[in-house]
Amino acid sequence: MKAGSAGSNPDNATIPIEYPTQALSNFKKTVGRAVFNLNTIVVGLDAVENGYPKPDGLDISWSPPDRKIAARATRKFAVEAVLVHVSEALSQYVAALSKLSQFTDLRKNWDRIQNPTKLEKEKGTKKRDVSNAEKFVDVASQLIGEKEYRVSGAALLIHWRNRVVHPNSNAQLKPIQKQLLQKNEKIISEEYSNLSVDCLLCHFHEKRPTLKDISSLIAMTIKLAHRMDEKIYQSFEKCDVIAWLDHYEISEIIEKVKRESKPEKVEESIKRVFNTHAPKLKDHYFEFRLLG
Repeated sequence: MKAGSAGSNPDNATIPIEYPTQALSNFKKTVGRAVFNLNTIVVGLDAVENGYPKPDGLDISWSPPDRKIAARATRKFAVEAVLVHVSEALSQYVAALSKLSQFTDLRKNWDRIQNPTKLEKEKGTKKRDVSNAEKFVDVASQLIGEKEYRVSGAALLIHWRNRVVHPNSNAQLKPIQKQLLQKNEKIISEEYSNLSVDCLLCHFHEKRPTLKDISSLIAMTIKLAHRMDEKIYQSFEKCDVIAWLDHYEISEIIEKVKRESKPEKVEESIKRVFNTHAPKLKDHYFEFRLLG
């Protein structure tokens, strides 16, 4: 059925969602920009380290006592900055997925952790926040299982971000997650250019990420996100479309378009809204006859 066609769809009907989903498309765009910028910085720092002079027209103060030390310190800063960007993008991806109906029980569990009942408090249960790493592992594990080593790799990425942003953070993998990486060390070495799991974990604890560490974790995370998305796209319910319209703050825009557009122009105007904000959701909006 084409977008905008006249067929019917019961409220509980499911249809395949376009792959990749809007959530994965947004994630990959953010990560792609971050990695490109990192690579550009690394290329530029090579020039700094190898003695290329500062251009005369560049009106900034810059006279490092040791160009090599300055270049390598800046490279570490750039790697950490990309680590933060990718971790945030992953958290946004998981936040979008968690709005879907198949994760209702997960959301209820997170709410119980953050808001224990009076009885639970009397039994010693303390209120606490559910971390982004916990939410990611919960969603990923529900979709593809707990024994996928890339889940641990992506969780490490999020924990590493926390250590970069919060110097006093003690964020760390659970023993079982650490063991999963170590158990798959041979596969990881083969797939990620001889990456050493022991060195990776050592660099994490010492808070000194290398370009290879973070590039490898990003590659793991992208592949993992694709696997997660393949599970999501297989079926999509009307309530999921509505949930994502709200999540991406499109519902209010559409209502405004409906109020301000001529009746014969409404559908065309709404399609333009989706093309700008969430093109992957456009067909589903019309497929489920949400135009109303």
